Amino acid sequence: MISENFEDHPEHRINFYNLLHQVVKRCFPAILALSPQQFKLVLDSIIWAIKHTMRNVAEVGHLTLYALLENIATNDEAMQTFYQSYCLDILQHLFSVITDPSLTAGLVQQTTVLAYIFSMIETDKIRVPLSPTQLQSNLSNVAFVKEYVKDLLKNVYPHLTDAQVDITVKGFFDLDQDIPAFKDHLRDFLIQIREFSGADDSDLFLAERELLLKQHEEEKRQRQMMVPGIINPHDILEEMQD
Repeated sequence: MISENFEDHPEHRINFYNLLHQVVKRCFPAILALSPQQFKLVLDSIIWAIKHTMRNVAEVGHLTLYALLENIATNDEAMQTFYQSYCLDILQHLFSVITDPSLTAGLVQQTTVLAYIFSMIETDKIRVPLSPTQLQSNLSNVAFVKEYVKDLLKNVYPHLTDAQVDITVKGFFDLDQDIPAFKDHLRDFLIQIREFSGADDSDLFLAERELLLKQHEEEKRQRQMMVPGIINPHDILEEMQD
């Protein structure tokens, strides 16, 4: 149900991932106490979530992955082992999801997770080499990941020029402390690759449209509350209690 069938039992799936999110967020010592095989199964489950075609599942998956990254950073020894073992795989999966127009997770969640990983690497929080091949090339983690991501993007999008790929990857590191700027930079890159393929890029602005509609809805609600009789008094009392 989790790894192969993405259609049946949607209510079970979303509740499973909500549970996993809460466990990762609030019971992290139990996650660290798992065996390597069990921990890998938890991480694989989160990766399956971010690749899910149901938007609510994918969003919970990104929130869970972000909670995992934040909590793992509180234990330096575990953090070094985690990034050395899984960092490159996670980056590969994230870029696979972000560049796939058929997947519907929000750009905000994707940006937050990706920027966090680049920030951890760029600020030298990760002191161990991220790949055995890195030892042969004697590259720093920043230099190695830049080359890794460049190769990743060039292999998938050979129509991109070296200059386009270079400036894209450079921006991932330069803007990792500024989430809005990072999101705009990532979206510009996605627009470039979708323009070439002819894919629709309207979903890249979905978060902004949803926020704008929510603001308009709240403003309308405030105006209605100022006019007696438009809103049921019981609804107002329930909101105040919430």
